[in-house]
Amino acid sequence: MKRIAWLLVLVLLVGSVSALGEDEEGRLKSGESWNRVVSVLGRDYLVFAQNSPEWSGIRATNNTEKLQSIGGTACIQFAFANALVNTIPYEMLPRIADILRYPPRVDEYTATAFHGKKASLRFEITENCDFLRYWPLIIVSLAAGNNLDMEDDPDGSFYFGTVTNFYNVKKSMTWEKNEAFAAMDAGALLVTNFYADTTADGVTIGHSFVLVGRDDEYAYMLDSTFKKEFPMPMGKYIEMVEPGLQRIRLANLSKVNLNKFFIIWPKEDFVPYTSERYQEIVGQSNRNWEEKRAQTAAD
Repeated sequence: MKRIAWLLVLVLLVGSVSALGEDEEGRLKSGESWNRVVSVLGRDYLVFAQNSPEWSGIRATNNTEKLQSIGGTACIQFAFANALVNTIPYEMLPRIADILRYPPRVDEYTATAFHGKKASLRFEITENCDFLRYWPLIIVSLAAGNNLDMEDDPDGSFYFGTVTNFYNVKKSMTWEKNEAFAAMDAGALLVTNFYADTTADGVTIGHSFVLVGRDDEYAYMLDSTFKKEFPMPMGKYIEMVEPGLQRIRLANLSKVNLNKFFIIWPKEDFVPYTSERYQEIVGQSNRNWEEKRAQTAAD
């Protein structure tokens, strides 16, 4: 009888651990986060880290043999997410659900087309605080084709226009650095990238980021990789100010091979995030999860 009793206890314990492990929302919300607010020339910006530990298990491919995570592949999606979250008012973020194929939801297949064609465990994003907290995952999912327009443009390249048009965001594109920087000086954000084909091992590299301001010596960029050093030759010109914020000497801009510039203007009613406001929103997100857990335990 004692042996049977112990076996029952073990079964219950294993069941509890399994249930906890299957709680995708809990797994994400209990993980370490690198997302933060940085200050640039007197203005605050929220920066999401594509390699933040909290979503390190989210794959960027359906290939089960070789897992590629969004931490190493999603810089352009995160650059757009970082630009848009500093453009669109907090209260308006949930409206993005109107242009998705599915309700926003998170699991390891969030960044793959049709969510990996897999009915896996996930949690649906319904609260304002979670639309902000997981905003880059929603953008990555859109880019993967989890939306209403996928059949028309299956490579997902339309997603930036889809989102900015939906929110009526003022935007333009130019190859002219002077035109782009004049807009940045007036308050716009610039999504762009650098590229090089002369790395030490001969590999072509590129990286997308958001330029947000300049002073007499430097241009400042929001960087989703939170890297201290970039591969050469880019690493020769880019300096970390703090995690999420890099700078490039104006004199070196021509050396980093900047690509075209997407110019994005914050909406008139946008209120910048402060560290205190962002942490308050994350705290509400955590409280919602704790209340859910308590309710589940009570039931």
